[in-house]
Amino acid sequence: MNMSDENTTVSFRLLIPSKAAGSIIGKKAETIQEIISSCAYKAYLKVPESPPSPERLVLITCQMSDIPTVIAGICRKLFKCLREDNTIPQEHWDEVLMLVSSNLVGFLVGPKGDTLKDIRMQSSCQRFKVYKDKLPHSEDRVVEMKGSEDEISKALLLSLKIIAEHPSRHECISYMPGTAPDIDLDCGGYARFAVTSALLNPIQFTSGGTMDYGSYDHHRNTGGYDANRIRDRSPMRTSGSKDIYIDDCYTRHIIGAGGTQIDNIRRVSGAEVEVAGNDTVRNKERKITIYGRPEEIQIALTMINNAIAEKIKSDRESLKDYGYGVPYSGIFTKINAVEAFTDINDMSEAQVEQQIYIPNTETKSVIGPKGSHINEIRQFTACNIKVQADGEVEGDMRMVTLKGTQRQLHKAVYMIRNIARVL
Repeated sequence: MNMSDENTTVSFRLLIPSKAAGSIIGKKAETIQEIISSCAYKAYLKVPESPPSPERLVLITCQMSDIPTVIAGICRKLFKCLREDNTIPQEHWDEVLMLVSSNLVGFLVGPKGDTLKDIRMQSSCQRFKVYKDKLPHSEDRVVEMKGSEDEISKALLLSLKIIAEHPSRHECISYMPGTAPDIDLDCGGYARFAVTSALLNPIQFTSGGTMDYGSYDHHRNTGGYDANRIRDRSPMRTSGSKDIYIDDCYTRHIIGAGGTQIDNIRRVSGAEVEVAGNDTVRNKERKITIYGRPEEIQIALTMINNAIAEKIKSDRESLKDYGYGVPYSGIFTKINAVEAFTDINDMSEAQVEQQIYIPNTETKSVIGPKGSHINEIRQFTACNIKVQADGEVEGDMRMVTLKGTQRQLHKAVYMIRNIARVL
């Protein structure tokens, strides 16, 4: 992009306190309409809904020349709310937070921080800071700009011109407020100022057990919840679509009990989300199609990624006390999603040897590429495991010898017996 081209259209995201969202939107969206109508060219401004959280996103698309108008309209409302919010320290009153993908932050910082210093000097901002940690479950980092409306507009313009000259070469997971943020991270944002844990209420995902996805299959008349109810897919409503493929063991967590999670994704993002039927699953992967405007598709995609990240995180926590090996196993997580694991209460530390037999056809799944699967099972269960060599096998079954405590053996046998179902 030509650095001097002020007619270039750009899209960017700001982070605001949740308490400021109403003021920026205005009654019946009158404030948003006022900001948009003040622009010389067509502009787009949206404050999407999000789960309960101390912060909200503002999505903006406009031409470079209209950025001062947009920022002035937002700052007038934002700065007033920041001053009235007794949870926000005074040093953060006159500031705007922009979200930038971590693979683009380096261009804003520059060699030895030279570009960052130049932006601060040219804009006269009191503070122009890039936080070192990514926001939770995302590839986004916060760029903090403190100063007057004019100074922040200049800093934002300089930043967006640099970003526009270095477009991202791959998709990144965008931040979605309300997804169990870790306020101990140095990632900026308004969650760190929350005074009660209630403000950090994340999306809760149902876990455990198995589910017949036929009741969520729009190709079957089961009388159950229809995960693919389409409200409106007219040309005026949608401008694109995106297909993604997820590990099928996470499908139930994206749909949620009674379809609550997928309905929430649709409501918050504004996009339509269609989950493919059971008969389309290939290689244990299920297709999800998202319909909507680019920004709606991105929000839905982020919420889906966050749902999976939340499931993995909760599994890590729940698995810490399961055995004596490493605290987390991706293989165990996948198996547990389709065949719930039941632990035993035998805490004896006596070492026991056990032999089990597996079909030769499952040997490849148990061992894995270069022994990766069997090594993960060994590390996770702390069992000594030996798979019978090819030259020693007679017939269609192969012996596996395990040594460990009863609890370790129980878990290792569970993983070996079920691994072929998920890998």
